[in-house]
Amino acid sequence: MKVDVIIPCGGSGSRMGLGYNKLLLPMRGRTLIENTVSAFFLPYVNKIVLPCASAEKGLFRSLFEGFGLPVEICDGGGTRGESVANALRLCTSEYVAVHDGARPFVTRKTIDLCAKTCKLMGTAVASVAVSDSVRVTRPDGSSSPVDRNTVRLVQTPQFFRREELTKAYALAEKDGSSATDDAQLYEKYIGAVSLCDGDPHNRKMTDPSDLELLAPSGFRVGAGWDIHRLVEGRRFVLGGVEIPFEKGLLGHSDADVLTHAVMDAVLGALGRRDIGCLFPDTDPAYEGADSMALLDEVAALAKKDGFALNNLSATVICERPKLKNSIPKMCDRLAQAFGCDASRINVAATTSEKTGDIGRGEAVAAIAYCSLSSEKVPAKADA
Repeated sequence: MKVDVIIPCGGSGSRMGLGYNKLLLPMRGRTLIENTVSAFFLPYVNKIVLPCASAEKGLFRSLFEGFGLPVEICDGGGTRGESVANALRLCTSEYVAVHDGARPFVTRKTIDLCAKTCKLMGTAVASVAVSDSVRVTRPDGSSSPVDRNTVRLVQTPQFFRREELTKAYALAEKDGSSATDDAQLYEKYIGAVSLCDGDPHNRKMTDPSDLELLAPSGFRVGAGWDIHRLVEGRRFVLGGVEIPFEKGLLGHSDADVLTHAVMDAVLGALGRRDIGCLFPDTDPAYEGADSMALLDEVAALAKKDGFALNNLSATVICERPKLKNSIPKMCDRLAQAFGCDASRINVAATTSEKTGDIGRGEAVAAIAYCSLSSEKVPAKADA
């Protein structure tokens, strides 16, 4: 049995509020569409055809260069049906399967069952039972119950004999008919379809709440600690905020002890070397450096590694001055560096109860803990 697979790729992401094609969402270190296509890397799949917007053909083609299985890109249409019809012209195998690009969680078990059912019955449509109660509503606002045992939720993939599905689309084009899925057109023009078991986890990414399905596949925690002496003639900077005081922190850079602890926490979570290695105090380039600019570089490293900040919790140990009024500004500055809301940042201050160098007002220390998650959903497509 040989099958060609059609995966329409024309999603705009408007219902998710993305402003770009939702199939380009990051998922497991790749795009969502790459995960969907990879599920069909099977011995009986001859090739995969991706109909997409003309402006995105080059982008989708670049995603699948050297993929190891023939992936052909073609022009999509104004509707899903037109896209499938265009893709059918490139299909040559006896059987064809159509699958939603936004269903990246499809399993081989589901695909194999559909393939076997189609070979036996001529068609196969993945579907799942309904667990909730079902009611039919009427225009007047009334409703009545439906036996949920008689209802199935239709998914993809949907398998057909290629010539029959091609005929159904040709007749639909002639009649000006459309449908929400291929099975409906097949039933209208060819005959009944066969249902087979799908998978409740084979969800379609549609609404903003579905973004939770792209749960980060990586979670990291890091800790950082730093201490600097207080001396006269230096600015006192914490978390990128200059605080009026008769002394400042001594260091090669601006000695922002809080930001240094934060950077080490993030670098630790990433599994990278600490700031002493990244920004050595023996390098003249970092003399008097703005630690917030260095934090921007660390945040960029996190993004490059595929991680975004979940939350940050830091404590400054300082006898004087009192920091209470400056803490909200620190949270805002740190949040800016990570491109996140300040609600993800917590900075606290305490004293050392007059003990040690800190208690004598000779030094300030900070400790920071952070958690990072992979696969942040970006405001715009990076591809």
